[in-house]
Amino acid sequence: MNPYETTVHRAAVGVLITDFDGKVLLVSNPYRAKLVQVGGMVEVGETLAAAAERETLEEIGLELTVTRLLAVHFSRGNQHAPDTVLYVFDTDPIDSSTPLTLQADEISGAYWLEPEEAIARHTERGQARLAAALKARATNTTIYLDADRTF
Repeated sequence: MNPYETTVHRAAVGVLITDFDGKVLLVSNPYRAKLVQVGGMVEVGETLAAAAERETLEEIGLELTVTRLLAVHFSRGNQHAPDTVLYVFDTDPIDSSTPLTLQADEISGAYWLEPEEAIARHTERGQARLAAALKARATNTTIYLDADRTF
């Protein structure tokens, strides 16, 4: 069997979007009880950065340029989905009064939250990832989160 013919991991991206006061933008969607960062799955032939920028435009209607990679998170799959490697990118802060155009079928709300509240209201799998992205930004590093430990 050719190992390149089988998907081992899927790739997803997230974007750390903050305002000038450090509040974090999280969004809600109809199929999750908790909030998430803007982001989504990488499409075939798409670079990670391009996927992050596309998802930002699709989900909240903003053309933002991602600047650097903050965190990489390996998340184990289950019977419904394969393992996922999620890449969190940074972007320059924006004014929280900037009008957002929410993707009608996927995004039901957008919230500017203090970092601690954003972490607490994020999905369980995403809490450590968001905390790592915020820490990586503050320390000018990149953090890797394995399914079992953080580097």
